[in-house]
Amino acid sequence: MNTPFGVQTPLLKISGASGTLESDRGARELEDLKIDGDKVSFSAKVPTPMGEFPVSFEAEVSGDSLAGNYETMMGSTPFTGAREA
Repeated sequence: MNTPFGVQTPLLKISGASGTLESDRGARELEDLKIDGDKVSFSAKVPTPMGEFPVSFEAEVSGDSLAGNYETMMGSTPFTGAREA
């Protein structure tokens, strides 16, 4: 993901009705996780060099790929991801 703090490669883990978003700055619990067919949405308080910021995510899963947008106070940004083996 391209962010104001450079390219980030977080790891999204979802198991049932809960999950985490992990980065080199630690893991954060997903909040408001919703799964509806191939669509997923959630929010998380993401750690940055300037403190934690709330970020909301909406995406659609297609096979082993994920694509969507994340929203911060600075606007909406597209992102993509791929399932790890």
